Amino acid sequence: MRFRVRHVTRFSYQEPAYESHNELRLKPRESPHQHTLAFQLEVTPPAAIIEYKDAFGNHVHAVSVHEAHRELEVSAYSLVERTEPPTLEGLTHPFGEFLQGDSMRAQEEYDFLSASRYVPFSDPLKKLFWMVHPRMEEPVAEYTRRVVAWVRDQFSYEPGTTNVHSDVNDILSTGAGVCQDFAHLTLGILRLAGVPARYVSGYLAPRGRTRPLGAQASHAWIEALLPEAGWTGFDPTHGCLTTDHHLRLAVGRDYGDVPPLRGVYRSPGTNYTMGVMLDVGESGDFDADPQDPGATQQ
Repeated sequence: MRFRVRHVTRFSYQEPAYESHNELRLKPRESPHQHTLAFQLEVTPPAAIIEYKDAFGNHVHAVSVHEAHRELEVSAYSLVERTEPPTLEGLTHPFGEFLQGDSMRAQEEYDFLSASRYVPFSDPLKKLFWMVHPRMEEPVAEYTRRVVAWVRDQFSYEPGTTNVHSDVNDILSTGAGVCQDFAHLTLGILRLAGVPARYVSGYLAPRGRTRPLGAQASHAWIEALLPEAGWTGFDPTHGCLTTDHHLRLAVGRDYGDVPPLRGVYRSPGTNYTMGVMLDVGESGDFDADPQDPGATQQ
């Protein structure tokens, strides 16, 4: 299945900005079940752009605008082909046997087994882990699925209860959060159990909707490194495996490694406003003009 993504970010500054330097992670990441067929990045005013890959293999564009400007607009257009990921059927590797490889995994997957900025191994998280710890005879794949479903059942999806800077302790104290929080909490439990797990940023393309709302399309989930299967996607917000409608942008230890856009600038003013317009849908759902954002304000 093919999806077209239009992601437009606009900054308006109180006073002219200059020496603006930004990192963008807006180009979809390749995988065995996802291929980027086309990608286009446009920046206004004109910018110096350098493309590279970060330590986790994500596509990054470094964008610099030195001249004074009142507004900065970044537009990313992607055409992505996605196939249905495999199921967990036939994955029977038991946890007791899996733990015998702990020492080697701790070295090879250190980043995805350790605490991180948004996933601290706090006492509340450790107490939660013991409520859903693995059984030694339980298959690793089944345990991971059980944790994902359990997190979704225990916590409520409530926008506004947390913010982009919230860590696992915030969702534990409020009992609610958004997709970012569900992902961070699941990462913490799996890492404490010894299962390498990483954060994924991306989009969730709705089914049967030609003009999806941007706020509903931007999404976050996790991938766990399973024996016999490799990196496998799970969506803690919905308590399930990822599908062919999950479009990956970037992976990292937590949200701090993968924001779509972050940067710095100089300005005599102190305030700015940011607007994001986002459309994600099957490629045939969009107008012929690929440059028309046709998007919904978040």
